[in-house]
Amino acid sequence: MSQLKKTRRLPFTRDSFGPLLTVVLSVPIAFLFGLGIQGDPSAYIIGLVSLGVLTSLDLRGGIPRVGVGFVVSFLASLYVIGHSVAGQSLSPLSLGDLSLLLVALPPSIAVLAAGLLFSRTTSYKMIKSNVVASVALAIGLGLGSALKAGSALSIDSLTILFFIALGAAANIAQMILFHLLDKVWRTRNLSMSMMPTAFFTFNLLAVLGFVASQDLNQLYPFVSSLGFLPALALVGVGSTNLAQRISSGPSLGPIITITGAPIVRQGKEQTIKIATQFSGHAKKMARIVAIITRPGGKTESLKVSQVSIGEYSVHYRPGGSGNYAVHVTATSKEHQAANQSFSFDVQSPQSSPPAAPSPPPQTRPPPPPPVTPSPVQIPPRPAMSFVKGNLPRLDNWDPRVWVGQEVHSYRITEHLATGLTGYVFRASFGQAGTEMAIKIPILRTGTGAAALEETMSEATRLLELSEQSKYVVQLRGILVDRLNIQEIVKGDTQLYLRSPPAIVMELMKGGAAKGLLEDPSYDSLYYSEKWGGIVMFIGYMIASGLETIHNAGFVHLDVKPQNILFNLKPPATGQEMRNQMKSGTLVPKLADLGSAVRIGGKVGQFTSEYAPGEQVLGDRTASSMDIYALGATLYNMLTKTPVNSKKLIELMNTMTSNPGSGRTASDLKSTWNSFNP
Repeated sequence: MSQLKKTRRLPFTRDSFGPLLTVVLSVPIAFLFGLGIQGDPSAYIIGLVSLGVLTSLDLRGGIPRVGVGFVVSFLASLYVIGHSVAGQSLSPLSLGDLSLLLVALPPSIAVLAAGLLFSRTTSYKMIKSNVVASVALAIGLGLGSALKAGSALSIDSLTILFFIALGAAANIAQMILFHLLDKVWRTRNLSMSMMPTAFFTFNLLAVLGFVASQDLNQLYPFVSSLGFLPALALVGVGSTNLAQRISSGPSLGPIITITGAPIVRQGKEQTIKIATQFSGHAKKMARIVAIITRPGGKTESLKVSQVSIGEYSVHYRPGGSGNYAVHVTATSKEHQAANQSFSFDVQSPQSSPPAAPSPPPQTRPPPPPPVTPSPVQIPPRPAMSFVKGNLPRLDNWDPRVWVGQEVHSYRITEHLATGLTGYVFRASFGQAGTEMAIKIPILRTGTGAAALEETMSEATRLLELSEQSKYVVQLRGILVDRLNIQEIVKGDTQLYLRSPPAIVMELMKGGAAKGLLEDPSYDSLYYSEKWGGIVMFIGYMIASGLETIHNAGFVHLDVKPQNILFNLKPPATGQEMRNQMKSGTLVPKLADLGSAVRIGGKVGQFTSEYAPGEQVLGDRTASSMDIYALGATLYNMLTKTPVNSKKLIELMNTMTSNPGSGRTASDLKSTWNSFNP
C-alpha cells in the first residue's frame, strides 16, 4: 500500500518570515559595527539589535506590533541609558531605586506613540519623531535626576528647548537620511516610525555624552549610523521581498471588480461599485485609491466609501462630455496591490429646440382644400443586410454590421481594416463629431477571452504608457466587461453587436507604412534616393517608442509595417516626406499597444513574416522579440521582401494551424537555429 506524502510549505508568511529574517540579520550588522567601539561594546550592540527588531516591527501592521515595540524599546533603553555617560552622571542610576526605570520609560512611550501616529505617511514625519524623542529623553533624565536628588520634578521650558535644539543638531543628517530611506521603503501602506524614534533617543544620548565628557569616542554611534541605518533598511526591504517569494509561492494578489453605467448624461451622478476579493473571498483592503482621468488627461482623486466587507462605492458627477477612465488601486493587509480600470462615456444633455412662434391671426379667407394627388408607387428601400435575429455567427462574423451603429456612444462610420486580433473602425463622438479609431477584438466561440483579461488587468498602465511617447498611438480608453465577454464567447451575437469590448485610440489619418510599399502612387517615393534615409528615420522613431514600452516592462509582440501609422497622409516625393518628418509635421507611430503583454508573459500573437522563432515556439516574452521584428520590418520596407525565409514562414503558419504538432515544432526549431538572414 503506497503512502501519500503531503507537500509541506514553510510555516511562515511574508508578515512573519520577513521580520524574523530582519532581526536575525541585524545581529551580525551590530557586531560588525561594534568593532569600532573603544571599550565595552555591549550597550552599542544591544542598542543596534533593538533597532533591527524595531525595523522588523515597522514591516508589520496592527496594534500588537506597537506593544512589542514598546517592550523592546524599554528593555534596550534600560541597558543603553544605564551604560551611557549621561546615565552614569545621575549619581548613578539604578534599578533598585527605580531611577533608571523612570528615565527609560518616557523614550519607550515615545516609540509607542510614534508607532501609533506615524506609521502612515505624514508630513514632516522625521522632524516630528525627533522632537518627540528629544522631549521624551528630557523628561526621562529630569525624572531620574529629581528622584536621585530627592526633590520634585522640575523641568522648565528652557530645558525642553535645549534638548530639542540639541536633538535637531545631533540628528539633522540622520533625519535627511531617514527621509530618503522612507521614500524607498517598500511596505506600501506602512512606513518607518518606531525605529527612527528610538534611534534619535540613542543618538542624542551619545551627543550628550560627548558634551559632558569631550570624549570624541562618544561620537562613534553618530558617525557609524550613516552606515548601519541604510544597512538595516536594506535588510528589511530585502527580507520582505525574499519572504514573499519563498514563503507561500507566487500570489495573484487581490482581485478588483468595477461596475457602473457605461453611459451617463452630463450632470447626472455616476455610481461606481468596487468589489475586492482575496483568495476567492470578499476581503477588506488596507488601502484603496480611486483616480479618475477626465477628457483632456487631467486627473482627480475620488472619495471611496466602504459599503461592507470587500464592497466599496464611488459617487461622481461629471461636468463635461467625453470619455472618463477610473483607475483603482487596492492594497491588501498582506501588502499586495492590484490595479483595475473602468471607463464610461458622458453624453451632453439633449436640448429641446425652441418652440416655433405662434402664427399671426388669419386675415385672409382660408385657402381651398388641397387636391389629393394620385398615388405614386415608391420603390421599396433595400433591406438591411443584417437585422435582429439575422446576425452572422460569431465564428463567421462580418465587421460591417457595426457601420452606422453606436458602440459605447461612438458612432461607427467606416470599417478601416481587419488585423490578426481585431477590427479597426473610424468613429465619431459627440455633437462635435470628434473622430477616433476603435479596435474591436475578434472573438470566437469559446476562445478569445484570455488575452482580453490580460489587457483589462493592465488597462491603467497601458493608458498611461501610451502618453509617454509621441511615437506610440495614444489610447483613449479600454472598454472591457468580463461578464459581457463570457456571454459573447458563448455565442451571444446581439451582445457582441451592442456592447463589444473595445479599445478607443487616436485616429491616424495617414494610413500604414505598408501602404507606401503596396500603393503604386508611392513608387516614385520608394525608388527615390531619399527612401533609405526615410526608412532609417522611421526606424529611429519607432525604436524610441519601443524603448518606452520596454522600460515600462511590456513587450509589443507585433511590430510590422501594418502597425506603423502616420498622423497625416505622407507626400509622394522623398524630399518632401523627409522635410515633413524632420519638422515634426509628419509623425510615424507604433499602433496596437492594447495587445502588449508583460515581459516574461505568454505570447499571444505574432506575424510570421516578422516574428523571431522563439516567439512562435512558445518562449516567454522578451524585448528581443520586438527588436528582431523591428529589424525585419525595416528590411521589408527597404527590399519589399520578408527577412524570414519562405520555409520558416510556412512552418510558423503551420504551428498556428496545428499547435499540438510536435513534429512541426521540431522542424521549426531546427530551421530557426540554422537560419542565417
